Amino acid sequence: MQSWEPPQPPPGTDPRVGGDPHEEAEDEALVRPFVITGGRARHATIHLRVEALVERTGTPPPGSLQFEHAAILDVCERPISVAEVAARISVPLGVAQILVGDLADAGLVRVHEATPTATPALLLRMIDAVRAL
Repeated sequence: MQSWEPPQPPPGTDPRVGGDPHEEAEDEALVRPFVITGGRARHATIHLRVEALVERTGTPPPGSLQFEHAAILDVCERPISVAEVAARISVPLGVAQILVGDLADAGLVRVHEATPTATPALLLRMIDAVRAL
C-alpha cells in the first residue's frame, strides 16, 4: 500500500506565500482598477472623450491626493489627451476618464473638448453632394 503525500507546489512557487507570484500579480491587475475608482464604472457627471485635452489649472491641490490623481497632475503640465494620460500613468482608459473627471470636478484640471462640427444632417448633405458629382 502506498502512503499518501500532500501535493507539491509547482516549481518556481513559494508555498509560504500561498501560490504562484504570477497569479498574484494577475489578481492585483484585476482588482486594482476597481479599487482606484472606488468601484465606479464611469464618472457621475463628466464623460470624457479619449481625445479630450487635459491641463492643470494651477490651483494648488489639497494636502492629500490619491496616488493616481497626483500622477495625473504631474503629467498634465501641458495639454495632454485623456488617452495619453492613461498610457503615461499605466491605468486603463476608463479609469483615467474617471480620475480626470474627479480632478475636473475639483477644479484642478481643465478639459478642452472639441465640439463636433459634423451633424448627421450635414454628413447626409455632403454624401448627396458627392453623389451628384
